[in-house]
Amino acid sequence: MQAAAFDTHDLVKRLTGAGMPELQAEILAGEYSVLIHERLATKRDLKELEASNKRDIEALEVRLKHNLETLETRLNNKIRELETRLNNNIRELETRLNNKIRELETRLKNDLEKQEAATKNNFKVHEAAIKKCETSIKELEVSVKELQASIKEQEFAIKALEASMKSNLERLENRMIIKLGGLFFLGITVLATLITIL
Repeated sequence: MQAAAFDTHDLVKRLTGAGMPELQAEILAGEYSVLIHERLATKRDLKELEASNKRDIEALEVRLKHNLETLETRLNNKIRELETRLNNNIRELETRLNNKIRELETRLKNDLEKQEAATKNNFKVHEAAIKKCETSIKELEVSVKELQASIKEQEFAIKALEASMKSNLERLENRMIIKLGGLFFLGITVLATLITIL
């Protein structure tokens, strides 16, 4: 820290002119000189401090921006991974259910054929078999509707998760902006205080 030049000789002359002993005046002038050179800040010092604070704030902004971009990338990757896993799970579920439906249809068809062959001569038995098949078909329709409802719930869950993650990212960005604004305000306050002291 460099202070303005201080004329100790002039101060000694003024103090001795006012009646102070020369030795005492020289000691006092020396102490004032040390105080001014070591303790007081110049405008240059304040400008250097301001430039340093500005560089620190810019570096912090860069780091915060990088951190936000990294976090956003990671969250987007996690969302994509989750979407992929959920889509895979839905496809697997659809495949399994379609296989079950085909198996059930095959069994129902076989049962119907057997019942028809066994009840050619018995109309009542034939009617009972038809009713059983109709019930099975209704159960199959219920199963299909339940599958469709399950798929819609999975899609709704994916959308809700995406909305939640986007909301969390927005809140995180807002908190980072508030913290950056606080740091900037603190730097301005420190600079204003130093300028006020001078």
